[in-house]
Amino acid sequence: MSTSESSSTPPILRGIHAALPAPLLSQILSSRILLVGSGGIGCELLKNLALSGFRHVQVIDLDTIDVSNLNRQFLFRSRHVGMAKCKVASEAAMQMIPPLHNADNDDDDTPPAYVPHHGNILDNNQFHVPYIQTFSLVLNALDNITARRRVNRLCLASGIPLIEAGTAGYLGQVTVIDKNAGVECYECQAKSTQKVYPICTIRSTPSMPVHCVVWAKELYKLCFGGKVEESMLFEDEESLRAEKDGAADENDLAEKSSADTTDGAGKTDTEKSTDASNKSVDSTTNNNEPPGEKSTHQSKDDNFESTLRLAAQQALTALFVTEINKQIGMNRYKNAEKVPLPLSLEDLEKCTATEVIPPTQRKDYQPTQIWSPAECLVEMVSCFLQVSNSSTPPLPEFDKDDEMAMRFVTAASNLRSYVFHIEPIQSLYSAKGIAGNIIPAIATTNAIVAGLQVLQAFHILKCQWMYKNGEIEDVGGGIKKLCRYTYCLREKTRRGYILQPTTLPLPNPNCFVCRNAVISLSLNTKEWTLQMLLTRVIKKELGFSQPTILVGGDIVYEEGDDIDPSEYASNLSKKLIGLPSGGVGHGTVIGVEDFTQDLEVEICVSHKDEWFIAVEDEVAGGKKDIKLDDREESEKFEIGGKKPSVPPSAATTDEAQTTKDSTADDDDSSVEVMGMESTANNAQKPSAENNGSSKEAEAGNVEDDDDDSDIEIIEGGTTDAVAATSNENTSESRMPLKKRRLDWDRENQNGDDAKKAKIAEDTPAANSAEIEIIEIDSD
Repeated sequence: MSTSESSSTPPILRGIHAALPAPLLSQILSSRILLVGSGGIGCELLKNLALSGFRHVQVIDLDTIDVSNLNRQFLFRSRHVGMAKCKVASEAAMQMIPPLHNADNDDDDTPPAYVPHHGNILDNNQFHVPYIQTFSLVLNALDNITARRRVNRLCLASGIPLIEAGTAGYLGQVTVIDKNAGVECYECQAKSTQKVYPICTIRSTPSMPVHCVVWAKELYKLCFGGKVEESMLFEDEESLRAEKDGAADENDLAEKSSADTTDGAGKTDTEKSTDASNKSVDSTTNNNEPPGEKSTHQSKDDNFESTLRLAAQQALTALFVTEINKQIGMNRYKNAEKVPLPLSLEDLEKCTATEVIPPTQRKDYQPTQIWSPAECLVEMVSCFLQVSNSSTPPLPEFDKDDEMAMRFVTAASNLRSYVFHIEPIQSLYSAKGIAGNIIPAIATTNAIVAGLQVLQAFHILKCQWMYKNGEIEDVGGGIKKLCRYTYCLREKTRRGYILQPTTLPLPNPNCFVCRNAVISLSLNTKEWTLQMLLTRVIKKELGFSQPTILVGGDIVYEEGDDIDPSEYASNLSKKLIGLPSGGVGHGTVIGVEDFTQDLEVEICVSHKDEWFIAVEDEVAGGKKDIKLDDREESEKFEIGGKKPSVPPSAATTDEAQTTKDSTADDDDSSVEVMGMESTANNAQKPSAENNGSSKEAEAGNVEDDDDDSDIEIIEGGTTDAVAATSNENTSESRMPLKKRRLDWDRENQNGDDAKKAKIAEDTPAANSAEIEIIEIDSD
């Protein structure tokens, strides 16, 4: 590096200038970056971006700062509790950006800007394809599959490179997704049920049954454990003051709520519930009567039980009423789809003050029964009474094979699910299967993968610069050659490496997102309604945002800003087999489109009358027994498998086909729950040099069971006569989907012309296919 070049470069960036091609620093200074997520990985990324010279970054995150974030998300302090993560993190990163000291350096004469967006990346009105196309690249620092799917599809539709990352304890990986490079997208490999969850989600914003089960396990540790401070629900006095200060900064209502829900010693509602339950347990030591006092034994027992029930009522009220009201008062859920509903004080008093037989003590009790809120309350009180009356102390750690512990966790998790409107409610049998291990977040792993993401960003920007100068034919080819899928391993390989880079994997030819493959779906078309198909499969499983559903070429349902919701409302309650255009039967192909994600798929439906499930028979020593599946109908479906080659008659059943149980046995290792920042992405298997570590790296892998390549697609059940008489909502009068998509793109393009013209002045002359987007969600 020459003396003149060194003098024109900020001192802190001279190392980057010396290591990278000279024009790349100019590319870094002028590029526009989108970061999605500002939690554990996001904080590290913002720090790296600022210190590397990136001056134009936008950050998207829905979450607020919780006290549990402070030990690893280093951009946050106790005074920030309750504030939006993206705003605080952006302000902190702004302070780290090195100034351009030399006035002669005109690489970028615009002031730096780290712009936060406190919102949900799933919001189509704010974060859409034209918005993504204004960036050079996107960085993901997300913690859930739904948001990752959304960002993946937006970047594919926009032609913008995406740098994806995830961590799981000591494991992690970083990869690059780019449509033009012809490499694997996020959804090319089937995703297993998410097993890594941020602590703040478990504590404050649960959205899945597993979140509630983990919370209930921590509550067990808080109530019955030897050291309450080991529970993630425990808050010391400093954390409590931080939460109260953060609440006071939000509004007076939050301050009042915080004051109402803490006692004179400065204890949280959770801690007060712990005190109440511990008081119930400890009181057993004072209940031993000396011999010869049987005359007063009954009255003392009555008083003792009354005291226990009162303490249990206080504990449950603090957990499921007072604490929830406090969080609502702090505006914790102002952007949530459903605001949590605290339990009724009347129900609490009724269920805890009177002696009611708990569900597990009834003659007709079965482990697969679902408990009502009242039954859950009675069961929890029963657990407190059992512990207090027992001469043997409870286990300090949760054990799924301990009868009382499992009852307590099932009841507590279901009560939390009722409060937060989370479905499905779990039976004791189901909750036992979900319960797993909690692995703590490793801040060092977050820092490593964030550093790897920035290195990949350098490669992408270099490719964009080389393309602009005619050194390569296309950006995608350069990305495929330079970028790597890198694993962060817990154990060294035989060569002593902790980081193991591999070439970017090729796309899965059966991927319906980036390869437009056909999806096969098995369900009971006589029992499933269009509403069930829409919510359970198309939106939840396949991740469509505003779907249009077609049967026999005719629209039976459509969503969008310009669509009247009542137009197709009548179809939602209809059985699939009774839909217009001949309905959906065995062999019918359903078309699904979502032009907000530029996504079209075909779903080939197989009818299946009866479903079976493998159930563990405890009497037979844990052996599996195949029984008729008694779950809700909306849970009886299978994505993947064989499509029909010949459409059978309507009465044909598929009794021979049975559902495969996802786990070979009810073992903890089959369901892992980790209190961490981001779910490790489904990884390709590292090379054999990993020397055993590859098994850890593929812990979240799920093999793709789809067998679509050799299956003939059969459309069936649609005739002109039926279509003419039964299709009440024909699509003839509506504008074709393709044309409406083009009009939508044109409208957004016209509306963004001025913005894009201004961006063009600040960014290199690169077309939209060279832009990468980064999005943030949740924690």
